[in-house]
Amino acid sequence: MENEIKNKILQKKAVVSVIGLGYIGLPIALAFAKAKFKVNGIDIDQKKINHLNLKQSYISDINDADLKNTISNYHLTFSDKFDSITNSDVIIICVPTPLNKTKDPDISFIVEVVEQISKFSMNNKIICLESTVYPGATEEIILPRILKTSNLTVGKDFNIIFSPERIDPGQEHWKLENTPKVIGGITEKCANLGELLYKTICNEIVKVSSTRAAEMTKLLENTFRAANIGLINEMAVICEKLNLDIWEIIEAAKTKPYGYMPFYPGPGLGGHCIPVDPRYLEWKLETLNIESKFIKLSEEVNFSMPNHVVNKAKEIIKNKKLINSIFILGASYKPNVSDTRESPAIDIMQLLEEQDIDFKFNDPLVDIVKINGKEYKSEPLNKINPNSLVIIITDHSNYDWHELTNQSKYIFDTRNALRNIKNTNVNIFKL
Repeated sequence: MENEIKNKILQKKAVVSVIGLGYIGLPIALAFAKAKFKVNGIDIDQKKINHLNLKQSYISDINDADLKNTISNYHLTFSDKFDSITNSDVIIICVPTPLNKTKDPDISFIVEVVEQISKFSMNNKIICLESTVYPGATEEIILPRILKTSNLTVGKDFNIIFSPERIDPGQEHWKLENTPKVIGGITEKCANLGELLYKTICNEIVKVSSTRAAEMTKLLENTFRAANIGLINEMAVICEKLNLDIWEIIEAAKTKPYGYMPFYPGPGLGGHCIPVDPRYLEWKLETLNIESKFIKLSEEVNFSMPNHVVNKAKEIIKNKKLINSIFILGASYKPNVSDTRESPAIDIMQLLEEQDIDFKFNDPLVDIVKINGKEYKSEPLNKINPNSLVIIITDHSNYDWHELTNQSKYIFDTRNALRNIKNTNVNIFKL
């Protein structure tokens, strides 16, 4: 059976089903289709399936032309049903793993997927999890549920691997194919088959000793970022108290050719990874009665930044009595994407709304945001009142900073977006 699945991969005859067609799953489905595999995309969101069947993309990094070309010229189909699992050789799980209301890992989407696929025979199949989880989750969530419904042996009759996603939405250089792909298997044979599979779409494979090691790799990557962002956010607050420009300090520090890596302050953490992933590790450690002081401290600093922005905005308004409202630029969590998950802009808007402070917002990629059940629509930039305090939260590349400074008198720049602006008629406040 091992040779059979190997040959299917090598001959591009393996059928791949990708479950979860979001910012991870859809690019993976397209990549395997372009590599000449037959691909089935599965998502329970009927709206996504309708868009895909109309060859319309809802992912900012995938344009309609690329999607249409791939669907038209390769073997790629979409469904909200799991029927295609029967004839699939490879099952790749890319469903969300958010935090619940108590900030604990929510793995319910993975559990539901495994319950669905375990209704079918897993004999001679490869199951790959790409969703971020705590160390040990692949062995504890997927493996027992498959074994419960069959007499199969992992590494012999079927294979399980974990390969953490490394897709960075909104940037152009690092894509799926040129980003090294980490793979860990329940057994060595599982890992070897995973390497063979992903070599068809990725230039470099990094094998680790187990699924647990691969899971921990993902958490280390984003915990490293969260901790360093927490440090630089704290440094920004310290520099403000010392009447120093944190951005100048960073530029000077990063001239050191060794022992330093630049991170940048901001209004808070956002997105699907950095605010969430460290909490998966922290939760696992709590189950072992171990405390991570760095994670807790960085969370405390990073999650306090929206409140810091609002307090500074109130201070600016108090000192500049002509300011009569707030206009927020950017609602998404990072530039050039439409994703608002965990966005600090949403946290800031919520704080303003709760304190009865009038505000409007603009985002070229986000039409509507909901704050405490109330809808706010993106306003055109010509609606900016000259006496509004403009707060730059997300520095989208299509914002014209020269035009903005010509029409605004007061700008609170949390991203250092105006670093090259020389307009002396505008009051610029930094984080």
